[in-house]
Amino acid sequence: MILFGELLQDVVVYRTATQMELDMTRQNWIWISLLFAAMFALPATANAQAGQALFDYQMKNRAQTDTGAPVLILRAREFIKSGTATFERSDGKTSKQKIGRMKPGQEKRLPFRQPKGKFKYKITLEGVTSFDQTITMNLETEVVYVDPIKLTVNPKQVQVGEGRMVLRSNVPLDKVDIEVFDNNGGKVVEKTQAIGGKGGDVELTWPAKVKEVGAIRLKAHDIAGFWAGVVLEPFWVEIPHEDIEFDNGKDTWQPSETPKLTSTLGKIKEAMAKHKKKGLELSMYVAGYTDTVGGHSDNIKLSQARARAIGKWFRKNGIKVDVYYQGFGESVLAVNTPDNTPEPKNRRAVYILGNTPPPTSSQIPRANWKRL
Repeated sequence: MILFGELLQDVVVYRTATQMELDMTRQNWIWISLLFAAMFALPATANAQAGQALFDYQMKNRAQTDTGAPVLILRAREFIKSGTATFERSDGKTSKQKIGRMKPGQEKRLPFRQPKGKFKYKITLEGVTSFDQTITMNLETEVVYVDPIKLTVNPKQVQVGEGRMVLRSNVPLDKVDIEVFDNNGGKVVEKTQAIGGKGGDVELTWPAKVKEVGAIRLKAHDIAGFWAGVVLEPFWVEIPHEDIEFDNGKDTWQPSETPKLTSTLGKIKEAMAKHKKKGLELSMYVAGYTDTVGGHSDNIKLSQARARAIGKWFRKNGIKVDVYYQGFGESVLAVNTPDNTPEPKNRRAVYILGNTPPPTSSQIPRANWKRL
């Protein structure tokens, strides 16, 4: 009875080691001895030899396509005249590989011949010893073989002010860790968003706790346990300028106003050249505003038309980036005035260069940017 108890304990230890093996990654390999159930007072049979471990093995059961296929590595503990390994895959496919002759300490690599994806395996190892005894061992494991993670972010799909963005992944993701930092480097948001095995475009959201975001750090985990990270640094710069005076109630201006735009154009090109060296893909955003003369809805339309006219002028005169425009009418006043009050300081525009749309704020209350 004591021997039987020891035998059960050995079996438990072996299954625990097998479970540990299922959690291995390519950086975490371990050599495990294959123990045999028929031991102690049990006689040697054609399927086992008393107290003998035929192989040590090493399992790489998590692999990416750029680092080689998953593999089972056997190391002989004694002389082996011949042997075979049978792999039964969970999709019904079965394959055999010859182990052949092996000297003590010699290694043999047996690749898992599988397509990309996750599969369970039942592996049967048979080896013929120098005593012409055939010893059989059974293993079970799960093997995952996937492409390396590639992440891309379209700046046009990042709405920092609203706490929203789209991340594109070439492989199914399990989860994404999201960290948002303010301009001083302080962490203002930390969350993990479950993805549930979805690939392609994935929408990420987080609480919009800060108006000025200094950086966003993402750590995407795939279904195999691998991960890849990306850091986004939203960037905007407002271009100082002198506002042009439009024709009354129109989106046109007199030729005498054009030098103001020409001066601003030089500042825009200078800023673009300066920040392009940082590897930023910039776009231009033009926001238009009016005074309180006229109806609210009419002023929205007028300010939008004027912002569009300015954007078109910049594109025509050498701005080679995407240009977006938006009108806010009299909803954002530089100088608070009563209704129907003409005020030149309220008839203005804002020019912004950025690698993402400017976040919503008191000056930009909506994110309805239209592309030229």
